[in-house]
Amino acid sequence: MEPTTSAKTRRIEIRMTDEERDLEQAAAATQGQTLSEFVRQAARREAEQVLAERTSIALSPKEAGRFLAALDDPASFEVGLGALTERPSVLGG
Repeated sequence: MEPTTSAKTRRIEIRMTDEERDLEQAAAATQGQTLSEFVRQAARREAEQVLAERTSIALSPKEAGRFLAALDDPASFEVGLGALTERPSVLGG
């Protein structure tokens, strides 16, 4: 997700050690950014990564094959799996 160019009207305050501030200020300077821009963009990248991990599942080819086989025939794949397909999804929809 690309950062938007809308006006930044919200403010947060964080506490950090001198060492953290020096490190982040140096990194921001190497990117040609203010400390505020650097921290905001780093926080956004981390937030997007955390949310992506919660909404995406990566499977190896072997795992994907087992998953698809379970979807095709859940009752014979593992005991109890078939019953799960009859229950409403906890994810809604």
